[in-house]
Amino acid sequence: MALIKSMVSSKTNEWSTPQWFFDILNAEFNFTLDPCSTKDNCKCQKNYTIEDDGLLYDWSNDVVFMNPPYGGNTGSWIKKALDESKKGATIVCLIVSSTDRSYWHDYIFPFAAQIRFIRGRLTFGNAKSTAPFASAVVIFSNRNYNPKLVFYDKSASKQRIEAEASQLKLFKEKPWKN
Repeated sequence: MALIKSMVSSKTNEWSTPQWFFDILNAEFNFTLDPCSTKDNCKCQKNYTIEDDGLLYDWSNDVVFMNPPYGGNTGSWIKKALDESKKGATIVCLIVSSTDRSYWHDYIFPFAAQIRFIRGRLTFGNAKSTAPFASAVVIFSNRNYNPKLVFYDKSASKQRIEAEASQLKLFKEKPWKN
């Protein structure tokens, strides 16, 4: 039991989304809000930190990228995502793929527009190894997605390599200009 506890214990419950993974999603959705950020890891110009408490704000006019703090409050963030999608927002959630949790059964399975299961595990923040859990991308939106369930056929590590290669190719073709 000590081994399992040590694998999931951490000094923080806020982990930065891998930039390459965010970039893939951002290319598809063009995010306008990150409601679960810190000053150091925000992904959008418009963002809320733990001090702001993003749960208190209206997201209905935004395209939201949400990587909620890991811990006992994920269900509140998922319910907020569902509620805001009913008001017109599109919310893309990067969450732990713990399908036994009640919020999966109460909010995600019945109401998500699409659920994307990530093959392999992501490496968050400055961690030296992958997360000790699988992740999923859950989309709440008024748009209909088909299919509702998606299983990525490439592992997270292969997606990262391809994303980085694509960025390098872009850089070589269109170098930064001052």
